[in-house]
Amino acid sequence: MYLPSHFAQDDPALLLEVMCRHSFATLVSADEGVPFATHLPLLARREAGGFRIEGHMARANPQWQAFERGATALAIFHGPHAYVSPTVYTNSERVPTWNYVTVHATGKVITEHDSAHKRAMLERLVASHEASFQAQFDRIRGELVDGMLNAIVGFDMLVDKIEGKFKLNQHRLAEIRPEASAQQEQGSSDEQEMAYWLKRLGNRA
Repeated sequence: MYLPSHFAQDDPALLLEVMCRHSFATLVSADEGVPFATHLPLLARREAGGFRIEGHMARANPQWQAFERGATALAIFHGPHAYVSPTVYTNSERVPTWNYVTVHATGKVITEHDSAHKRAMLERLVASHEASFQAQFDRIRGELVDGMLNAIVGFDMLVDKIEGKFKLNQHRLAEIRPEASAQQEQGSSDEQEMAYWLKRLGNRA
C-alpha cells in the first residue's frame, strides 16, 4: 500500500493490537492474475519467527485451492476510520480528508484438512469471541460436528511482510484546535478509537 513514512507504524505490539481488536479481515489473493477476496474472522499471534495468522473458510470457497497452488495472500485488517472536517484546523486553507488505521500482512498460506487441527482452531476462535459458548459447543452431537468440520478448510498464514498505516493527522497536530480533539472523543465509536490511537502514539513519542 502507499505508505508515507510519517504514517508508517512498525511496532509489533501495536500491529498485533490492531489485528486483535479488528479481527474481521479481508483475505486477498490472485490466481492466474485474477484477484479474489474473502471476508472472514482471523486470529493473529506473535511467535518467535514473527506473526502467524489462522482461520477457516467454506470448502465451497475456491480460494483455498489457489493457496494450494502457491498463491500468496494479503490479509487486510481494517481498523477505525473517520471523516476529518477542515474546520478542525486553525489554518483555514485545509481541505477534508479521511483518517484511518490499517494493517496489511502478506505471506504464504498452508491449508489444513485434518479434523483435529480444524477443531482446535475453532475452539481458539470461540475462546477469542465467546468463551462461554465452549460448553455448548462440546455438547453438539459428534456427527454434526464432523459434518461442519468437513464443510470447512482451515489455514495458517506465515507472515513474511507486515505494514501498519496509522493516518491520524499526527503530522499536523500543531494545527488542530483543542476543542476538535474533545469532540472526537465524544463522537462515533470510530472517532473515539481514532482519538485513542492518537493519544497512544503521542504517549509513545
